[in-house]
Amino acid sequence: MTGTAEETPLAGGRMTKGVVRVGDTVRRPATGNSAFVRGLLAHLAATGFAEAPTPLGTDEQGRDIFSYIPGEVPDDLAFHDDETLGAAARLIRRYHDATRGLLAGACARGVDVVCHNDLSPCNFVFRDGRPAAIIDFDAAAPGYHLEDLGYAAWLWLDIGNEETSAAEQARRFRLFADAYGSVALEPLLEAMVKRQAIAIRSADQAGNAATAGWARACLTWTVANFATLAS
Repeated sequence: MTGTAEETPLAGGRMTKGVVRVGDTVRRPATGNSAFVRGLLAHLAATGFAEAPTPLGTDEQGRDIFSYIPGEVPDDLAFHDDETLGAAARLIRRYHDATRGLLAGACARGVDVVCHNDLSPCNFVFRDGRPAAIIDFDAAAPGYHLEDLGYAAWLWLDIGNEETSAAEQARRFRLFADAYGSVALEPLLEAMVKRQAIAIRSADQAGNAATAGWARACLTWTVANFATLAS
């Protein structure tokens, strides 16, 4: 099939190298996590969660095949209005809830959902300016929902961007948490700080000084404004 169908490299978001569109499908290089991701996405489809790619097997090159989800994928972080933040948080909650059945009877301490582990706006498909689907599940793994949500809140609100005041970020943070539902602010902030620290270590280990510096500045801002954000 890939010998006759045109392959179009996919741009936008934080695409893994080598990801292409072929017709109404997406082809992604296989990883050590591919089998888990295929099982996760099949489970989501079976539960009626349609806002994620559907696994369609592998091609003759050994690449994973997924359904293509039309829409726009942002290249970078940006300011999002209240309606968009609320829609994102509700979509994340629906995703988390849909994964719980996959872990039934096998949950370790501190594990309650399958975390996406990179719920940046850059891994969402937008339609008409609103988040409509989640993509790029390569890093998905069992984990704790607050850590996934804390990372998402950091990037959806662009926490650490000094163009937005701490008081306004606190309002937006509460809105995001309320839209997700049943979340206390302080534990969510603690999870955010944890994920910021992990991002710094990962960037340092990868030799990515720019990302490490940005994440370090975000962590400093979050810690300095922790009380305001948690109020």
